[in-house]
Amino acid sequence: MGAGHNSYYNPRTNKWTRPKNQWERKRRKNDACYVATAVYGSYDCPEVWTLRRFRDYYLKQNIFGQTFIKLYYAISPIVIRLFGETAWFNSFFKNRLDEMVKYLNKKGYSSEKYEDYH
Repeated sequence: MGAGHNSYYNPRTNKWTRPKNQWERKRRKNDACYVATAVYGSYDCPEVWTLRRFRDYYLKQNIFGQTFIKLYYAISPIVIRLFGETAWFNSFFKNRLDEMVKYLNKKGYSSEKYEDYH
């Protein structure tokens, strides 16, 4: 099985998998990657797809990651409203996100088109 809308690569299991239910493919409004979307200019671009996979297949799978996600979604919309269009903010985070995406790609997180997994 390969990449595509109907399957996803889970680096934790090293397998391609199809979502079990329709709800697993739906994007929830509160699952936006605020900082990455602001930095890269789109929710649907390869870098953000990689970060969304990491969120869904690693962070959501443990209590520390879940706590981070809750804090991130509580704080980041405010931060983006205040600083999201400033050059220093975008430059600061783009460099860090680029490095993180490169690392995650090496670890097996794909940058192919992605539908959020829930």
